Amino acid sequence: MTRLQPRPQPERIYEPNIIHNPFTWMGIWTPQGWRVNRKRFGKAQRLNVTLSGDGKTTFFPEALIDPDTRRIEWRDDLHLTDDPFTDGGIYPADPRVEYPSGRPRWAVSHTLLCYPVADHTLYTHEYTWDLTHGHLQTHFHKHVMLEEARTDAIDGRTVRVQHTPICASIEANIAYPLLNSAVRGVWKNPQKQGTNFYARRVVQRIAMYNGVYLIAPHTPVVQCHGIWQALPEDRLDELFDRETDLCKDRSRLIEQCRISLDEPKLGMFQPKYRQVKSDVYEGEIALPTEQHAPVSEERLKALRKRLGSKFIPGKVGYGAANSFDGNAEDLATAGYQCAYDFNNDGVIDHRDADILERHLGRIVRANLYFGGYFGGDWLSTAWCLEPNHRPGVEVIADYEYGGGYDSQTGVIRLLETPGPNQPVWVEYHHETPAERGEDNIVVHLYREEE
Repeated sequence: MTRLQPRPQPERIYEPNIIHNPFTWMGIWTPQGWRVNRKRFGKAQRLNVTLSGDGKTTFFPEALIDPDTRRIEWRDDLHLTDDPFTDGGIYPADPRVEYPSGRPRWAVSHTLLCYPVADHTLYTHEYTWDLTHGHLQTHFHKHVMLEEARTDAIDGRTVRVQHTPICASIEANIAYPLLNSAVRGVWKNPQKQGTNFYARRVVQRIAMYNGVYLIAPHTPVVQCHGIWQALPEDRLDELFDRETDLCKDRSRLIEQCRISLDEPKLGMFQPKYRQVKSDVYEGEIALPTEQHAPVSEERLKALRKRLGSKFIPGKVGYGAANSFDGNAEDLATAGYQCAYDFNNDGVIDHRDADILERHLGRIVRANLYFGGYFGGDWLSTAWCLEPNHRPGVEVIADYEYGGGYDSQTGVIRLLETPGPNQPVWVEYHHETPAERGEDNIVVHLYREEE
């Protein structure tokens, strides 16, 4: 098997910052480059401030000023191990905003890994803040499941939606126009059947950027279905185009490499692993070893325990109980888990059980995207495939990308077209002000304690 070399890229290391130990350093990408700081752990008192929406306002001046002292008492660089909103100190204790009240923004934590579409740049924050002046700017999202529109009258390669701006990315307390999975698809019928004129699914051979992240050659990424590590016995030169790195024989990849492209979630199990020393992590980390296993009765039993579980934003993973107990395994012990939602309809039911049951005993390769997420132009595995984050580990990625969009005008570009001036149905996310309501926005703020 010929070893791929990473394509030349500008210097950009994906978060968490890989040149430092991510347990003790916080690194996050911004439009101006990487913002990096050593994690500062401490204690804080969490206080709540309420705001009232009016259906129009997205900018709340001085909303974060303490009503008693008239000062900004909060910190957004402090890491807390004893606060459930901060996921055990993985992320800093920046302001947490609930809208509507009672639905915490738990996607900032690893609860995001239980989302059917785990787009870190779309869900992590829906607001930005200014702790110099105390201002809050909201970018609350609304998911439009179906909107009728028409392709343009010239060549049918674009469609314009009613609500703008279409959501873009927020990272490191900055909103910027990096496109992401906000647009999910454009179809010829309201059942969303047949060709998705906006998105295209590809299986591609990619060299890892480091031990965890890989750069997607096609963007914006709309969904990731799987990432499998290439093994020495794989004859990938025969299965992938030399120029594009795209798979040219899916059936052979399924049969010879046991990569379940037909049902990627069959491979979402924890493979056997070994502990190895990592200089970057300043200790030992786990690397997958034997990556093949049969689809087992145990997985079917685990699915059946979840029958009836539905995806509800903010109410999956740790967010289901509004608590973090430090045990990452809890993400997969109860409730909705996207790895068991085989038909991707947001509910775990008998149809999913039937799919899994049909494949009992089938030997498949571990899908290392299980527990991972993606951004507008990157994918990640849930495993560190190279202990010191040297680039070049070869993987096979199954993902979707879209034609792109103009966030402000609401114009969406299509990769295929049904023709000019044709009716189509669109699924997308757009920004919206908070609806009118008394104290229907809750902001959690952190005052550091000595």
